[in-house]
Amino acid sequence: MSGADLNLDLNRLEQLDTDLNAVISEFKNADDFSDAVADATGHDGLHDHVRDFAHKWNEKRKSMTTNVENLQKQVHAISNGFKQVDDGLAKALREASSEGAKSYPSPKNAK
Repeated sequence: MSGADLNLDLNRLEQLDTDLNAVISEFKNADDFSDAVADATGHDGLHDHVRDFAHKWNEKRKSMTTNVENLQKQVHAISNGFKQVDDGLAKALREASSEGAKSYPSPKNAK
């Protein structure tokens, strides 16, 4: 079956895993940040609006956090799975190359 190559950039997949973890952390800490911003406004009306806006989004943010966590888990599993396969194939090639070199020495090394 020609043309059935699979090219995957494991570094990008691992970076996506890291980035999704950062998004999860930001979502989980959004209220803490918004409360700090609200406190820093120095204006009671603005303070209340900033805090109100952030707290109204709690449920939506929880739902989004759950979705991003599920995605991150899948990306992590895919990344780990491909890394294990890649490592296993690389090891098998090294071992086969080593065995081939022992069985079929180059003419320079033959006695």
